[in-house]
Amino acid sequence: MSRKTGFLPLGDEFSPDKLRLARCAAGLSLADIGEKLGVTRQYAHKLEVNAIPSPSQLTLLSEILDVEESFFFAPRRSSVELEQCHFRSLKSSTQTLKKTIAAQVEMFELLVDELDKEIAFPAVEFKAFDCAIDDFRKIEQIAEKFRREQGLGFGPISSVTKLAEKIGVLVVDLNAVDERVDAFSLYNKRPLIVRSIAKASPGRQRFDLAHELGHLVMHQGIETGCRLTEDQANQFASSFLMPRASFAAEFPAMRGRYLNWSALKELKLRWKVSFKALIYRARSLDLITAEQAKSGFTYLSRKGFTKDEEFDELVPKESPALVQRAIDLLDYSTWQGILESSGLTTSLVTDRFLLRAPLPPLRLLRCGQE
Repeated sequence: MSRKTGFLPLGDEFSPDKLRLARCAAGLSLADIGEKLGVTRQYAHKLEVNAIPSPSQLTLLSEILDVEESFFFAPRRSSVELEQCHFRSLKSSTQTLKKTIAAQVEMFELLVDELDKEIAFPAVEFKAFDCAIDDFRKIEQIAEKFRREQGLGFGPISSVTKLAEKIGVLVVDLNAVDERVDAFSLYNKRPLIVRSIAKASPGRQRFDLAHELGHLVMHQGIETGCRLTEDQANQFASSFLMPRASFAAEFPAMRGRYLNWSALKELKLRWKVSFKALIYRARSLDLITAEQAKSGFTYLSRKGFTKDEEFDELVPKESPALVQRAIDLLDYSTWQGILESSGLTTSLVTDRFLLRAPLPPLRLLRCGQE
């Protein structure tokens, strides 16, 4: 370090990129960091360019950002760029929010990289569709082909989360994701789907997961987020969750001009989707008219079922399990080695990624005596 400038010479070990990554993942601005360190925003910016924090500042940064000090002294391996990511989000989601989630996912991949050295995750068992999608009928065929390749038949999917994990997709809950972002997927080193725990409806969460599977199957190497790619992923999710032949055979007959809501309740519980998804699917298959679909959506809106719906509590909730099972196989010493290598802390892993960490032997003994 230069005594005159306080800047890093080329080749120093401190990584400004890792500081920027941890700050973005924590959802903090440069001004926030400056305030917490008692320095100017300009100096906080220099720390992410080529200035070295003092030992006391380094300790404070690690506490603020919930990482080990060693985190800042390892090079950034690979960044997660927004154009790589598939966001199922509302229009109100901001670039700042998306950058925060992308940074959190990059830090999650640091954990997975270290776990992968100890535990063999399932191989990726699905093929990407790499031809042009020129109409929605092709998406129907892609979804049916995907089902056949996975040996699923054409009935309801018992758990979309378990299916995704079985074919090598890591599913993770992010505690900091709010309802402006429904779900997120990425195929970097391995396919990954992030769920928002802010959305309580299990039927909608299943649809979000199927939507992200659609992106992973159809849109590798394609920048998504436009109306076309989102509609395509929605069509895949609808076709995948409710295959046309079996769904059409089960859809209840109309009661005159009105939907048979009692029968639709049974259909909702059987296929584990929302009423809204049932109506959209029925309309896309011409099982009901546009006027009948509009009437159904109006009824749901009038009842206040725009987010959560009646009978949602009867649809089983799904939770990711693959990464947690990998952690459960580790002893405490190996887990500490993984934290040391990744630079993450137990509190960050448990609070942000909602994962349970192995207990130290003394804690285990005490728990057994209680």
